[in-house]
Amino acid sequence: MPRYFATTLPDAPRYADGALRIMGSLWGSACVCPNCDFFFSSDHSHGSYRTEPPMGGYCHAVCDDCAAVFMLPTRDARGPHDGERMELCVVSDQEGRTVLQGTGICLEYYELPQAATWSDRFTLAGTICPACDAMGLLKMEFRDGDDCPACKQAKLRGDRAA
Repeated sequence: MPRYFATTLPDAPRYADGALRIMGSLWGSACVCPNCDFFFSSDHSHGSYRTEPPMGGYCHAVCDDCAAVFMLPTRDARGPHDGERMELCVVSDQEGRTVLQGTGICLEYYELPQAATWSDRFTLAGTICPACDAMGLLKMEFRDGDDCPACKQAKLRGDRAA
């Protein structure tokens, strides 16, 4: 199982320099690395009852240090609610079903009027990465030009320069 989301489709649309072209997300942003095809989308998705346990919805966090990706299940398909605690989960596939393994580490989400970005609504600064123990390096979104957390050799291309 890869530690990051990547596409390996040979016919995927690409820029002139070979970087994958990405389609923007309605609610979040998406980015790709032109060097290693790291892909990350910051949006919240509706849940699936094909997972174990079932969930209302989910979003992802990635460690900027080790590139480990975690799923954060939410109670509601429309996204997290003010004060909701979401456990960072490792995702695996077992016999065609997506299985979530909790790490015991949680992020909290808050509806803050002063929040300028999606990341500003989560308790990222005080949260440790379950994979590498790095403090405060989990990210819910990336910006165009950020360093790639996977290969550490290129700048990410994003659908928004937010």
